[in-house]
Amino acid sequence: MPTSKEASSNDHDVETKVESGGVGLNNTGVIPIKRRGRLFIITGIVAAVVLVLALALGLGLGLGFKKKSSSNYVTTNSSFLLDPNFVITSTSTTRYYEFIVSETPGSPDGFERPMLVVNNQFPGPLIEVNSGDELVVNVINQLSNGTTIHWHGQLQNGTNYMDGTSGITQCPIPPGANFTYRFTINPNQYGTFWYHAHASTQYTDGIYGPLVIHSPSEPIYGQYDRDALVILSDWYHDMSSGLLAQYLGPAGIDGSNYGGYNPGAEPPPDSGLINGQMTGSSFDLEPNLRYRLRLINMGTLTQFMFSVDSHVLSVVEADGTSLEPVNVHRVPIHVAQRYSVILTTNQTAGSYNVRSEMQSTCYKLANPNLNTMVLSTMTYGASPSTPNTQDWSDALPALCLDLNNTMIVPQIAMNPPNSSETVQVSMSFQQTPQSGGTEILAFMNNTSWESDTTNPTILQMSKAGIQTAFDSNQLVVVNNNVTVVDLIVDNYDDASHPFHLHGHVFWMLGEGDGIYQPGLSQISTINPPRRDTLTIPGFGWVLIRFITDNPGLWAFHCHIGWHMAAGLLMQFASLPSEIQQFQIPSYLTEQCAQQSGGLIVN
Repeated sequence: MPTSKEASSNDHDVETKVESGGVGLNNTGVIPIKRRGRLFIITGIVAAVVLVLALALGLGLGLGFKKKSSSNYVTTNSSFLLDPNFVITSTSTTRYYEFIVSETPGSPDGFERPMLVVNNQFPGPLIEVNSGDELVVNVINQLSNGTTIHWHGQLQNGTNYMDGTSGITQCPIPPGANFTYRFTINPNQYGTFWYHAHASTQYTDGIYGPLVIHSPSEPIYGQYDRDALVILSDWYHDMSSGLLAQYLGPAGIDGSNYGGYNPGAEPPPDSGLINGQMTGSSFDLEPNLRYRLRLINMGTLTQFMFSVDSHVLSVVEADGTSLEPVNVHRVPIHVAQRYSVILTTNQTAGSYNVRSEMQSTCYKLANPNLNTMVLSTMTYGASPSTPNTQDWSDALPALCLDLNNTMIVPQIAMNPPNSSETVQVSMSFQQTPQSGGTEILAFMNNTSWESDTTNPTILQMSKAGIQTAFDSNQLVVVNNNVTVVDLIVDNYDDASHPFHLHGHVFWMLGEGDGIYQPGLSQISTINPPRRDTLTIPGFGWVLIRFITDNPGLWAFHCHIGWHMAAGLLMQFASLPSEIQQFQIPSYLTEQCAQQSGGLIVN
């Protein structure tokens, strides 16, 4: 990654305290840049020597892949039908896991390549807990460079230092070292979640898995008979590090596989997977039962349209929030989002197609070898066979957007409190003057984020509190008091972007085309959708509301892996005085000291 990223010669917005009710984080008239058709952006600054090394030597984030014996070949995780004997209770306990993160050859789509995996499994092991449980996961790093694990959607109230975000809440776990994540599941939290590496683009290569939180208090508990996981992901034949070096380089992605060079365009995947497989994945169910299918998009770039032939899906959960049931034929699910749907096995006995259509219309580059229809098989009441069932006739949408807000109605109604602060941010891809205008990075206002792997922002604030002076590549909004924030994001890019806010469940008050206009743009505060990951429409805006009552440094970023690596991330620093009271484990600071001493290169 470059050591400096600037949109102009002016200093970046580093720390901004927004006046009550005002609009802050200056918006400097960004010129929209088309990244489709004949106009493209060129993303990134990577030294030529890094690019050459990455391409010639196949270096992957320092992953140092070695030839593995067949005995170390990755195994497909088969635990996708949840154990019905798991005891769902309000009595909490402590649950222990050990994760060994390593490099292993595998071929989830038939093409063998090095993979990064947890416990030699892909996807990684299922973590299954009850609300209020203490979760302890000892992560042992057997890679040749640092890694972290983020617990996506976990509130981490009081344990921000266990959030697992490299450069923000910890330094990467050094090779050969371990890090014990220990935190309590919020007693009011339940639903479908996941975990993944949060160091550069590592999770693209396989470090991810499901996390399910049960609770007898979940509104939809008891409304289904069995549970099953449906993990959707895109997949690449090349290591993400090599692709990232190209993506951030002035020439862009090598277009030899995609019909020519296209600077600034994200690399299109080579295949799509359901539960870690391109073909052969199957769901052997029982007739006349209600199955809760927990859909999780663990991909890097792709939105999927999920459907099952001849079976209506009742959507009952979005990102851990139980919903009033709504029946659909297809469910759009963008990167990092989760939905639960109820499927009833009450049709003619036999086998049916389970479809996950990759929304390739939202790619900047076309991969002519990509089969966008990823199929699995669902069978009940008969022996498995090749399905001859037909897809729904509904037209696929042309845009990569979420379910309409009117369809996402929380079962537990909750109107947001009135806001006391407004933060307005523009997200864009901008030319960098250092390159003479030929290279482009991702920006939140005037800041293109870069991970500080030796001095994460949580350690900076734990020492200096509200007086912390962050580097110019860290856009941090600081709130020393509990505040109700309206966050407005104007998207100056033509593509949609799935954004995730760590440590919070936010209200989604509105979205629309163009730029948000106070008093004119339509919003709703009557039981609006609540979630932790939403899609910002291309050349559009969103307004979300959240409360800064969770002390810590919390990332807000695009979950398209290439975009976060290009700088599309900002942070909210809540309650610095409480951050200074954190009992941060000594091994976290020791591992940072190791790396700042030059022992670890990331």
